[in-house]
Amino acid sequence: MKKKNHVKPYLVRIKNWKVRNMVMLYLDARENFIAYHRTVKQGIYISFDKMRELCEIMYEIKEDHHLLYKRMIDPRKNRFENADKFMPDDVELALMKNVGLLFHKLMVARELKYQTEHYPERDEEFQRNEESLQYHLQLITELFEDGIEVLLEFILKHTDNILLFALLVENPDLIKKHFGRDAAAMIELAAADSGIDDIYCEVGTYYLDGGRLDDAAKMVNIALEKNKDHKRALELAAKLN
Repeated sequence: MKKKNHVKPYLVRIKNWKVRNMVMLYLDARENFIAYHRTVKQGIYISFDKMRELCEIMYEIKEDHHLLYKRMIDPRKNRFENADKFMPDDVELALMKNVGLLFHKLMVARELKYQTEHYPERDEEFQRNEESLQYHLQLITELFEDGIEVLLEFILKHTDNILLFALLVENPDLIKKHFGRDAAAMIELAAADSGIDDIYCEVGTYYLDGGRLDDAAKMVNIALEKNKDHKRALELAAKLN
């Protein structure tokens, strides 16, 4: 009989927080890299320190992936490590691959940037390093463009993660900038058959439990706008009054 996959209880407890953190960190890294493109037009190129910050962000996401999910040992044989972790599906594997490639390309670009800034060499050597740096920056740009689509699929997989929904609600401008949708539309998309009013109630309960009464009231009001007879929303509204 095939052994049932076992996941450490600790990983089950922290998964929702880690998923929320991965999404937030990815958007933060992409936001910073997009800002690099704006400065290039002004003749200002991304600094070594900024490259190092981006590497650290992607490294944290990569390590969180390996904390939660089984690491693939042999991609050709689809073989994973024997560990008490979650088995990643295709979407999770795609995000892990994207994050891993971003981390390593950023590391290469970071070192090339350091060389061009601190070790002036012969003209031809400097030119080769500069061309290689621009090549890797273009690869990173393409990986971030591909990655945002994978990240959306990753978000839509976790429709039961209230912490993730709260993140969407709290950062509407950031969400719209990266996904082309406002937070409400993202929640509508992710809620699917769950009921959008139920989702807002759950987020409202999360805020209420955390003592964020104004935020809780805002979520309850949205839920009641969707369904004025929603029982749970009416109960929460009574608690808040």
